[in-house]
Order: sequence, then C-alpha cells, then structure tokens
Amino acid sequence: MVYFTSIKPTEHYLKEHKKEVSWDKVVEIILTTKNPRKKKDKFEIEKNNYYILFKIKNQTLYVINAKRS
Repeated sequence: MVYFTSIKPTEHYLKEHKKEVSWDKVVEIILTTKNPRKKKDKFEIEKNNYYILFKIKNQTLYVINAKRS
C-alpha cells in the first residue's frame, strides 16, 4: 500500500503527457489501484491500457509520466 496526502503533476507531465492523458483520468487510475508496482524509488501502474509513473516525496505523490499503452 502507498500512502500520500496530495497528488501533484511534475513539469514533465504538464509539458509532455497532459495532452495524451487528462489529469482527472490520472487521478482516477491512481486512486482505484491498490498495489502499484515498485520500480527503484518510483512506482508504476499499468491498467486499462494506461501507464502511469509516479514518485512519493514528503507524503506528496508526483505524477511523472502518463501514457496510453
């Protein structure tokens, strides 16, 4: 289980991925996924043809990457 108190986009997400996957879809996928896969210091989710990469720092979840598979 992953714990966080807020969700924020990174600059990379805003510049490169916001057009492909909307912010509300990203948040929906994150909140409905129980066990994201750990990848070094980051986490990834592959669900319903979407791929999301994020990290957690100081109880804030930062979305790095969001793509359609």
